[in-house]
Amino acid sequence: IGQEEVKRQLRQAVRDGRIAHAQLFAGPQGVGKLALALAYAQYVACPNRTEHDSCGVCPTCVQFSKLQHPDLHFAFPIVKSDAGDVCDDFADKWREMVLESSYFDSDDWGVKMGAETKQAMIYEKESSEILRKLSLKSFGDGYKVMIIWQPEKMNNSCANKLLKLLEEPPMETLFLLVSEHPEQLLSTVLSRVQQVHVPRMSEDTIAKGLQQEYAWLSDEEANSIAH
Repeated sequence: IGQEEVKRQLRQAVRDGRIAHAQLFAGPQGVGKLALALAYAQYVACPNRTEHDSCGVCPTCVQFSKLQHPDLHFAFPIVKSDAGDVCDDFADKWREMVLESSYFDSDDWGVKMGAETKQAMIYEKESSEILRKLSLKSFGDGYKVMIIWQPEKMNNSCANKLLKLLEEPPMETLFLLVSEHPEQLLSTVLSRVQQVHVPRMSEDTIAKGLQQEYAWLSDEEANSIAH
């Protein structure tokens, strides 16, 4: 929804062949950072992309839109439990959450995990999982994409282990970090990523987004909710 200037800059970078291997999508809650990262990853991967977007219909786009492409990977905060201690153990719940709506927050994700009262983190063990996944041969000819949601929740051991990978990633690897609090990241991580600021949306943009999703809303209702 919205973010036309950010999307224009991202598309231009792809067309110019200037895809930074590690990018940080930073901005306040609710502005669509994760939705933007997902759409950008699909745009980069699409073999038939247009000037304005991915084609949306090729096998690559279909797999990306269902979060099932073998070159698309995720890391996100979890709460260790009997269910597991790495992100893959929560992959089904994560996929359900994102496909339901990519505009969710930490509280929503905590409820989905059944751990709303506990502090979720990205633990040290996840760094080994990320390294393992990105060392695999690419399924296609394109990029392997690792989207890290809320990287500020990485514990220091995990973040430090990822530094070398961020600095010297395998060929055709794209890191997309999606953060609400980039100031909480290690300075050594920040120095290794290209920052993409995702600003707040105007009320008009939010109202139009609401009416696209809920066609029965009147202009007055959409504007009131957006406010």
